[in-house]
Amino acid sequence: MGVEAIIQEFRKQLELVKLEYDNSEKKVTLLKDVQRLVLPGKVFENLRKGATLTISKWAASKLEEAGIVECGDKIMDLKTLIQLEWKEKNNPGELQELPRYFYLMSREDMDRLDQNTKNIIVDIISLRLNKILGFASKRIDVSLVENLTREEELLYDTLRNIIDEWLKSASPVGVK
Repeated sequence: MGVEAIIQEFRKQLELVKLEYDNSEKKVTLLKDVQRLVLPGKVFENLRKGATLTISKWAASKLEEAGIVECGDKIMDLKTLIQLEWKEKNNPGELQELPRYFYLMSREDMDRLDQNTKNIIVDIISLRLNKILGFASKRIDVSLVENLTREEELLYDTLRNIIDEWLKSASPVGVK
């Protein structure tokens, strides 16, 4: 498989992760009373302002745009991100736990983040990427690598496949 084909397949897989994320459930808080709310597979009636619901992320986004709900789970606060950055720097052999869809959540929140917070997120991404590259080059099985996000799992599998193919052609002893 050529490089372009690998990249195309990787992009398709990332789109599937985005679809998975959009269909994941999210907690929202009502900003006003709602008599009836009809969502695919669910009907809510006589809802009061302040009530909390768990609905699909895509529906939550539409309701938030309409001013009906407020979504509670933003990426992370600055203090948590600073702590995460410090842990990633000071624990070179392990990945810290992140929300399952950290990268998608980060991209979604970029407009509301200040430059300092964006820089910290970029630093976290770089630190994690270096670790993932190291794990992949050592050809550690994905099941042994803890705390990968969905996007990182795909990246890791793709890198491992590329490295295996490269070793088959470059190494005098092949793949072990």
